[in-house]
Amino acid sequence: MATLPAYPSLDQLRHQAKDLLRAAKSGDAAAAEQIAAVAGRQTLSAAQLVVARSYGFSSWPRLKAEVQARTASLDQQAAEFCVASIRDWTGKAVRMLAQTPQIAGHSFATALILGDEARVRDEIERDPGAATRADPLTGWTPLHAVCASRWHDLDPARAPGLAATARLLLDAGADAVSPMGPRGRTPLGCAAATASGTVGNEAIIRLLLERGAAPDDEDLYMAAFSHDDYRCLRLLLSHDPAAAAVAQKALAAPVSGKDVTGVRLLLEAGADPRRYADDDGQPCSAVYAAVRAGCPAELIALLISHGADPGQPGPDGRTPAWLATIRGRTDLTGLLAGADAGGGAGGGAGAGATASGVTDTARLVGACMSGDRATAVRLTTEDPLLAGRLDPAELASLVHAAEDGNEPAVALMLDLGFPVGTRRDDDGATALHAAAYAGSAPVVRLLLDRGADLEALDAQWESPPLDWAVVGSGYRPATCTDPDWVATVRLLIEAGAAADGIDLSPDNSKPPGADVAELLRGYGIG
Repeated sequence: MATLPAYPSLDQLRHQAKDLLRAAKSGDAAAAEQIAAVAGRQTLSAAQLVVARSYGFSSWPRLKAEVQARTASLDQQAAEFCVASIRDWTGKAVRMLAQTPQIAGHSFATALILGDEARVRDEIERDPGAATRADPLTGWTPLHAVCASRWHDLDPARAPGLAATARLLLDAGADAVSPMGPRGRTPLGCAAATASGTVGNEAIIRLLLERGAAPDDEDLYMAAFSHDDYRCLRLLLSHDPAAAAVAQKALAAPVSGKDVTGVRLLLEAGADPRRYADDDGQPCSAVYAAVRAGCPAELIALLISHGADPGQPGPDGRTPAWLATIRGRTDLTGLLAGADAGGGAGGGAGAGATASGVTDTARLVGACMSGDRATAVRLTTEDPLLAGRLDPAELASLVHAAEDGNEPAVALMLDLGFPVGTRRDDDGATALHAAAYAGSAPVVRLLLDRGADLEALDAQWESPPLDWAVVGSGYRPATCTDPDWVATVRLLIEAGAAADGIDLSPDNSKPPGADVAELLRGYGIG
C-alpha cells in the first residue's frame, strides 16, 4: 500500500487516475487488471477508486476529503508563516519552514516572503495583475510584503532574492511610494520597520530610494533602532539631507536606546531637539526624555549643545533637574545646574524648590538613590514630616532603584518608610517586579525579606514577579551591573511563587533564557 504524502496534491492524484485509465485502454494488462478488480467497466471513476484504495481509502470522495483537509492545514500554516516572517523575532518562521518545507512552494505569498524571484516571475507572467494586487486581508501589495520580510536577516542567503523580487515587482508596475494597509505604511516604511531591532535590508532600501521613495520621520525612527552599524540610517540621511530637518520622533529611537552615536548622527544631519517627540509621537522635552531613559551625560550634553532646553519640563510638569535628582544622577548636576524651570505647571512646586524645580523631597530621594544614609537621616531629622510629603513619582524611585540593582538605595528607602509595595505609574510594576526583570538576586532577596508580595500583578500585563524574571532572562536588560536570572528565579520559586503561567514552548513570543528554561524544567515547570 502506498503512503499518502503529508501534504498531497489533489491534481497529482487526478493525473494518477487518468494515467491509469489511459494505460488500461491502451492495452496495459496490469492497469486493466487493477480496474477490473473494482469495476466492470474502464471509467475514470473506477480508476479513481483504484487510486483511493492504493492509499488505504475506501472511496475516492474519502481520499479527496482527506487531501482537502491536509491542504487547508497547510494554508493555515502558510498564513502563520507569513505573519511570523514579518512580526516574530524568536525564529518561529525558521522553525516552521524546517518542520514543513512544503510551505516554501505553497503560494504566491510565501514566494514573496522568501524572495523566490523565479516563482514570482512565473505568477506575474501568468497573471500580470498579481504584481500590484493588494491582499484583501492586510491591504498590502506584494511589494509591501517583500519589503516587510525579515528573511534577509533570518537567512542572509535569501537577501539577494528579496532584492531581486522587489526589483521585479517595481519593473512590473508596483508603486514604490504609496501608503497601503490599515496603518498607511509605504514600502519604504515596511523596509525601515524590518531594521527595527535587527539588521536592515539595505539593498531594498537603496532600491526604493532609487525609485522615488522619500524617507519620513517614522522611517528614520525605525532605521535608528537597527543593529547594522547605522548603515540603513546613514543611507536614508545621505539620500535626502533634508529629511533630518523635519525629524521629530526620529531622535526618540536612539534616546530610548541610550545611543550616543545615533543621536549624534541625527543631530549632525540637522535634527532639531527643540522639536522632539517621544516614542508615541507626542511633543516632549528632549532633555527630560533622555534623563528618564537613563541616557549618559555625553548624550544629554549633545542635545543641549544642539539647542535642547535643559530646563524644559516633561509631560508631568517636572523639570529635568528634578528627575535627575530623584534618579540619583549626580553626574548631571553640572549640566542642569541653574536651568530655568521653564514655567511648566508644577515645575517649581514643592517646599524648598530651587529655580530648577528641585524640591526638598527630591533631595531626600536623591540622597537615598546615592546610598547617602547620613544626608537622608539629616534631612528627615530636620524635617520629620519630609518623608510623608513624597509624591507618588518620588516614592516610585524605590522601583527604579530595584531595577538598577541598587541594593543600598532600596534598603535605605525601606528603612525610611517607603512602602515595599510602591508601584510606578507607567506599568504598575512593584520593586519586586523590577528587580526580578533585571535579574538582581540580592535586591529580590531583600524585598522578600521585607515582605514584598510574591503574587502582585503589574497593571500592564497582569503578571507576577516570577513571570517578569523569566521574560527578563530572555531579553537580558542591561539595567543591573551583575544580573543573575537563575538565582533570581530560584529565589522566587523557593519562596513559593506560583509558576502556572510559565510557557516554555519554542513559539513563546517572550521565551526565557536557556539557563532559566533548564532550571524551570528541573522544577517540573513548563
